[in-house]
Amino acid sequence: MIRFRPEIAAALSILALAACAQTGTAAPPVVPSSPQQIAEAAQAPAGWRPFSADSPWNTKIPSDAPVDPGSTEFMAQVASDNALYINIREWTVATYYIDAKTTPKRRVFPIFQTVQGRGFEPGTRIPAPDFATPSGPAGGTEFLAMIDPEAGKAWEMHQPRMNEEDGNWLTTFGAVIDLEGTGVPSPWMKAETPADAVASRPSAIPLIAGLIRLDEIKAGRIDHALAFAYPTPRTDRFVAPAGGALESGPDRPENHFGLPMGARIQLDPSYDIENTRLSANAKIVARALQEYGAILVEEAGATTLFAEGSPAQIDAWKGVLSPGDLQLLFTPEMMRENFRVLELGEQMPGRPEAMR
Repeated sequence: MIRFRPEIAAALSILALAACAQTGTAAPPVVPSSPQQIAEAAQAPAGWRPFSADSPWNTKIPSDAPVDPGSTEFMAQVASDNALYINIREWTVATYYIDAKTTPKRRVFPIFQTVQGRGFEPGTRIPAPDFATPSGPAGGTEFLAMIDPEAGKAWEMHQPRMNEEDGNWLTTFGAVIDLEGTGVPSPWMKAETPADAVASRPSAIPLIAGLIRLDEIKAGRIDHALAFAYPTPRTDRFVAPAGGALESGPDRPENHFGLPMGARIQLDPSYDIENTRLSANAKIVARALQEYGAILVEEAGATTLFAEGSPAQIDAWKGVLSPGDLQLLFTPEMMRENFRVLELGEQMPGRPEAMR
């Protein structure tokens, strides 16, 4: 699982009723969607991928990419807890592929606007279908993203709640993401204000980045890096393409020995994936780990990748890919021996405590 701010659940309960009073005008009436609309929103257009061709997410790892001097020690830590998992049913991101021009607009009110980042201004109108719900479990990260591939935009939220009376939303944090850019957020020290660099995740990496998608598995290929998380990342330091660090505090002691947010790991390209007992679809994921690697985006209770996880997507994954499909091969021992950490580059400091 991924840790979350303990005060958020209480704040959402207290403020949910207040959101209705803040709207000023009521949202459009909630009109039930058809099963076809729900199914269409669960899958991205064939061949689509977010971010520009030169994005770090969409760039293959060169054959001569330098390995970090601490790679062996880092991978021993990353692989110390469990075989590699895929978050599908919970602790991931529910995605909805929409046409923003025709999707009803709802007002959204962020709670921690200046704590987790600037994000949406209170009362911002965003396209949100009536059936949009965040990934579970309740009280967890509950990530949600509405994506318009044609417009090149995504509207992402952390722990959103829809007011059933007026259809408007309350969320701990929300932001519009440019899907035609590189997907690399500005580091907090280079942003207009420190808060502008912080997003739904501590790394400031967009929620859509690195997700395993249904359309890709059905097409037989993933052409981008994957997002991953593990239990003990380094605190208060990050590297590109992250824009922020996992911050230490009363509930998270300082850790100076883990991988910083933004670090990239890679499965040895010479490893013979084809002659393994992995399923055909699990091999698609494994090949992406060889060609593009995985980028650290978050802290989690296990070493894990992330797949799309709306209710309709969870149903669609059945018989296609399961959370434990990689674990037969990607054991801790296998990962220690066959993964490497690419050169980290400049490690940037996280925000000073006074700015959090």
